[in-house]
Amino acid sequence: MKIKHEHIRMAMNAWARPDGEKVPAAEITRAYFELGMTFPELYDDSHPEALARNT
Repeated sequence: MKIKHEHIRMAMNAWARPDGEKVPAAEITRAYFELGMTFPELYDDSHPEALARNT
């Protein structure tokens, strides 16, 4: 199965915590950068608005 941008968005929305913690989303973006992916653009956990911009 080819991973599509919509699948990443769905996973991040499902795992994002309502209290604002970025733990699941940060893990996804860490793996994203480790794989050398560059599109669609994601922000790593060091960005203050990473959760909002990645979902």
